[in-house]
Amino acid sequence: MNNYKPLISILIASYNAADYIEETLNSCINQTYKNIEIIISDDHSTDDSLEKIHKWKLSNDIVRPDIRCVIIASSINYGITVNFDNALQQAKGDWIKCLGSDDILTPSAIEKFVEHISKDQKYLDTGAVFTSFETFGETVSVPSVYPLAWTKMVIKSKSPYLKKQLAMLHFNNVAPGAFINKRFIDCFDTSYKMLEDLPFWLKLIEQGTGTLLFNFISVKYRIHSQQITSNNNHKLNNILLADLNKVNDFRLANHYYLAFMHHKFNLYCSSKRSIYYKYLKIINPINLAIRLFETIKK
Repeated sequence: MNNYKPLISILIASYNAADYIEETLNSCINQTYKNIEIIISDDHSTDDSLEKIHKWKLSNDIVRPDIRCVIIASSINYGITVNFDNALQQAKGDWIKCLGSDDILTPSAIEKFVEHISKDQKYLDTGAVFTSFETFGETVSVPSVYPLAWTKMVIKSKSPYLKKQLAMLHFNNVAPGAFINKRFIDCFDTSYKMLEDLPFWLKLIEQGTGTLLFNFISVKYRIHSQQITSNNNHKLNNILLADLNKVNDFRLANHYYLAFMHHKFNLYCSSKRSIYYKYLKIINPINLAIRLFETIKK
C-alpha cells in the first residue's frame, strides 16, 4: 500500500483566535505530506480572526495554489459543534483531522499518519485513529501527553463487550490527536453545543466500529486562559455540563447502568462547584480505580 495517498481534510474551528490562528494555519499548510485541504470555519469572531484568516488565504493561494482552502464565516455564534459541522460539510477528504484554532500540527503529523495507516489494508476500515498530543503554553512548565493509560487501553481493546463497558466508564482527552474515517461520519450531532467529539466516539464504539492507536505526537495543544474550557467561564461550563448530561442519557438509553450512575454522581459534584463536592468526586471509587490504573501504567 505504498501508493496510498489519501486526501486529508484539516478542519479548523475558529473563534476569537486572532493571537494564534496564523500559527495554526501555517502548521497545516507546511505539512510534509501535501495531499491535504484546509477548511476554516469561523464562528462569528468578535476580534480580527476572520480578517487574518482571509489575509493568510490570499497569500497562500499564490504560494500554494495546489492546496484547496475554504473559509466559512458564520453570521452568528453557533458554538463549536456547529462550527466543526459547517467545516465537515465542505470536506472532500478520505480522512478528517479536526484542529483547534490555537493548536499546532507537528510538521510531519499527516505524513506519519498516512505511513501508519498504509501498513495494513484492514486499517482502512477503522472508524477512528487516535494519536498522541502534547500540551504547551506560557503556563505549562512540564508538558503532559494524552491520551492517558485507561483511554489507550480502551482504544486498543480487542473485546467489543469490554471495550464498550470501559469506554462508557471513562474515555477522554483524545480529540486533538484524532483522525476520523470520512466513511463513518456524515455530520456532528449539533444538538450538543460544545461536545462535538465525545458523543461521536461513544456512538462509534457502541456500534462496534474499530479504533486504532498510533503512538506518535501529532498535535501541540495550547493551554491558555482564554480558551472556552477555562474553569473561570461559568456560563460555558453550564453549557458543557448540559452536554455531558445528554451524553449520560445516551449511556442510560443503551443500558450502561454502572457507567450512568458513575457519571451521574460526577456531574452532580461538578455542578456544585464547591471544594467539598470536588473532594467527594475524587474519592468516587471508580475515579480512584481509574487514577490508580493510570498511575501504575504511566
